[in-house]
Amino acid sequence: MDYDLKPKEYEIMKFIWENAAKGVVFGDIHAYVNSLGKKESRQRVNCFIQSLIMKGILSASGEARHKIYAPTISKQEYDSILANKLLKQLFSGSLKTFVAALSGGESLSEETAEELRKILKERKPQK
Repeated sequence: MDYDLKPKEYEIMKFIWENAAKGVVFGDIHAYVNSLGKKESRQRVNCFIQSLIMKGILSASGEARHKIYAPTISKQEYDSILANKLLKQLFSGSLKTFVAALSGGESLSEETAEELRKILKERKPQK
């Protein structure tokens, strides 16, 4: 799936991920989008929602005017997919090159290095 989200789509998904447990309806999404600053029409917000559904990251259930929207993947899964995509695109899949770039060429503190070791130890090997 191509989860390449536009900034407004990502904002909508963050809201849905945060509120998925209680169910998210169109009115809630529209109100949230408008609370971000620029007022968006119902039609424009619906276009964002339809795009998210087409991308496969959002699902809708229920009848036409009473749909409940739910994510098809968790925020953690999305973050992982995005991180792996960036790793492949920008660093040729090299975690070592990524970490070096992230540190800005400076040496890592012992605390940061230990945290990275712990994360890598806990990570399951890819098959």
